[in-house]
Amino acid sequence: MTWRILLLGKRGSLVLWLENLHRACVRLGHAAHLFAINGDTWPARLRAKWQGRSSATADWMLARFERTLQRFRPELVIVAGVFGVPLDYYRILHSLPQRPLIAGLVGDRFPADSRERANRCDQLYFTDTRFFQDAEQAGFTSPSRYLPLAVDPERFYPSAAFRSDELLFVASRTGFRESVVRGLHQPARIIGTDWSHLAGEHFHRVSNRKISRQTLIRLYQRHQAVLNVRNEANVEHGLNQRSFEPLACGAVVLNDDLVDLPRCFEPNREILVYRDADELNALVARLRCEPAFAAQIAAAGRQRVLAEHTYAHRIGTVLCDLSF
Repeated sequence: MTWRILLLGKRGSLVLWLENLHRACVRLGHAAHLFAINGDTWPARLRAKWQGRSSATADWMLARFERTLQRFRPELVIVAGVFGVPLDYYRILHSLPQRPLIAGLVGDRFPADSRERANRCDQLYFTDTRFFQDAEQAGFTSPSRYLPLAVDPERFYPSAAFRSDELLFVASRTGFRESVVRGLHQPARIIGTDWSHLAGEHFHRVSNRKISRQTLIRLYQRHQAVLNVRNEANVEHGLNQRSFEPLACGAVVLNDDLVDLPRCFEPNREILVYRDADELNALVARLRCEPAFAAQIAAAGRQRVLAEHTYAHRIGTVLCDLSF
């Protein structure tokens, strides 16, 4: 069965959630359309950038959304980032004579006053199991389930390039992340924003800047191991994109110990897990001394990602849930 699916949210997010879901829908053969509240065409994007935050609820943007609904007539709307989309869009959807189903994806912590948007969704999907408790406290009544992030394997894949044994970490700085990095005994390659203080110490090889998606992929293809440390401001139990993308590129992931991790991977067979600095440093040392061990973990991790953790799998889950 094919569906008419509208993908709604913000274009250009850190994980490209909207774009990845849209590509997965198209590859699965569904009629899919993307509507970005920050502009889905160049003229709209320029106008939205000029107007700033108010553009998402401007009359011209909401009118574009209504015209899109009239032309495309979706059967399902998947909202990538429920609480990043203003309530006006949900009101428009609920005013339609034949309202489409609404699936809402939640990837970050949410404010306590989020109930109205959440309850206008037919089904909620949380990337972090801690959000179930938060949702109950906030008064959400829509049914919900756990649905982690994923990867696009047509963009993230291995290459024949030589792999460096230098540990790689690509992420913006947070207090918790810096504490983990400072506990490393061997220099690592650190890339991201707000690492200027660490760069000045000249122990790690630090690039205090953003990089392109293609550069990120090349780095994952050319490093044996990738460090992953959660952003403590956004998640508590859930996995971020670094739990999936490096594995798809054939690298080993060293992940901090998270409650949701065993839901997605077999720890220490498909992904390496550390609970403190001693365990992390021991794993880094073992990977450098035992390349066969590193290759075994990387292969198992990539196999699991391709079997269960692509965006096509996530779309399949949503459609199965909403196929009455």
